[in-house]
Amino acid sequence: MRGIPTVLITVSPEVSAQMRPPRALYPKGFKVGNSTGRPDMRELQRRVLRDALQLLTENTRPGAVVTREYPEYGEQYEPPRVKAKG
Repeated sequence: MRGIPTVLITVSPEVSAQMRPPRALYPKGFKVGNSTGRPDMRELQRRVLRDALQLLTENTRPGAVVTREYPEYGEQYEPPRVKAKG
């Protein structure tokens, strides 16, 4: 492997997929500003970070976004859809 391995944690999977990051994790339903969980949710934040770092050991293809659900986050948020250019 060359360069610095990177992992993106995104709350906008459609937008991120267009940028083709080497690895990306989408914690489903997380809001902007809470990409690893809400404040004071330390265990959840650690779990999201561990899941993101685990992607460094997996064979992911650029642009693929891995979705994981974390029910303990609570209220789910659906990011806005990207409009197709045309």
